Amino acid sequence: MTVTDMPIGAESTLRRFARLRHSQQHLYAILKSAVQVFAIRVVGAGLTYGSMVLLARWLGSYNFGIYAYVFVIVTLLGLAFSFGFNSSTLRFVSDYLARKRTRRLAGFLTQSYLLVLGLSVAGVLLSAGFLIVFRNIIQPYYFVALLVGLVCVPIWTLLNQCEATARAFGWVNVAYVPGYVLRPLLVTVFVGAAIYFGGEVDAVGALWAMIAACAIAVLAQGFIIYSGSRRHLADVKPTFHARHWITISFSFLMIDAFRMLLDNTDVLIIGRLLDPHSVAVYFAVIRTGGLVAFVSFSMIALAVPKFAEIHSTGTREELQKLVSGVIQLVFWPSLLAAGALALLGPFVLSLFGADFVAGYPTLLIVLAGLVLRSATSPIEYLLNMTGHHRDTMMVYAFAAAANVALSLWLIPLLGIPGAAIATYTAMLSGNVCLYLLVRKRLGVNAFVFPFRVKGKAS
Repeated sequence: MTVTDMPIGAESTLRRFARLRHSQQHLYAILKSAVQVFAIRVVGAGLTYGSMVLLARWLGSYNFGIYAYVFVIVTLLGLAFSFGFNSSTLRFVSDYLARKRTRRLAGFLTQSYLLVLGLSVAGVLLSAGFLIVFRNIIQPYYFVALLVGLVCVPIWTLLNQCEATARAFGWVNVAYVPGYVLRPLLVTVFVGAAIYFGGEVDAVGALWAMIAACAIAVLAQGFIIYSGSRRHLADVKPTFHARHWITISFSFLMIDAFRMLLDNTDVLIIGRLLDPHSVAVYFAVIRTGGLVAFVSFSMIALAVPKFAEIHSTGTREELQKLVSGVIQLVFWPSLLAAGALALLGPFVLSLFGADFVAGYPTLLIVLAGLVLRSATSPIEYLLNMTGHHRDTMMVYAFAAAANVALSLWLIPLLGIPGAAIATYTAMLSGNVCLYLLVRKRLGVNAFVFPFRVKGKAS
């Protein structure tokens, strides 16, 4: 008896079973690839962390604080001047691949890179002009370093765009090795060589090393992506839907901007209200806490394109199965990693220098916040990849504003522990809102502990 010969109820049950099995296959595929991403991230995290430790020791806390402050500004501007294309790429490329819309895919890839490069260069020129005009309100020790950092911003935007493109195609090594392994390795080598042959290196010298490392990484990554995508798009005449792509990307830009403000307001306000040494200690703390975050990153990075794919071709049951599996695979390893870092925190921070151990109480706050955040880890991406990005934008706007207000109040009062309290209070409040929106919009429970959810997908 074929499927079409079966009674309607039996046919429906069989199809539901097939879909759930398909969802489970998605989860296994994600888990298999996540092991690879995890391995790359372990190596990359080790290199990045080792690079930061060596830079802190080579530069001293004062210059390392200046470097860290400018590094945060570079990442913020690099994201802002991507104008949302680094996020919309995950949605559009995944969708066009799933639906075999190769002409749209070819057009999007061509136009997105041209727009990102042109807009980022224009943004940097405007930023440089702003710095020069308002240099009197900028602390003198940051001024030259900020100008040098701006040189890196267009390169950083292209690095973000290349990573997103490779992720959407499912090319794990191409997505993560250049940015997370090659870049920190080259920074360490360049700064180490400069010290070995020339003596001392300050924050500006370290920033030039970062620029060179990013340039090499993006050239290698871009060449590999171009070669790989040509095999998919040979003899394809591109079609362009610039208005649609820019509109959606702009929404993602708002989300990214508010999220990055939420994640980095603490460093910016510490840099403004306190001193470079405080920036250095806090930066070491959040980088140490980031060792927990890369556990979730390994899973979510692979799951994001699958959310868009299942939303386009699957059912709510498939989506729930995938989301539940991803959260379980994120939360428990994050909890174990946070526990280990809580025990080893004083020793780990001492690697940066004896005066960095003062950041241990702040580290405990950061670890607690990261564990609580991992309990609903994919909610932002789940909304973004299913067409509810405006909800995410509104929540992050509220959370970013709350973080600014709390930081301005708590940092002068408590110092760097106040920055961590402000950030994770705002962040976790936003997560609660996003969780409720996922339930309402998609009818999916995005929490580590399962329970029945009443709702419907919209």
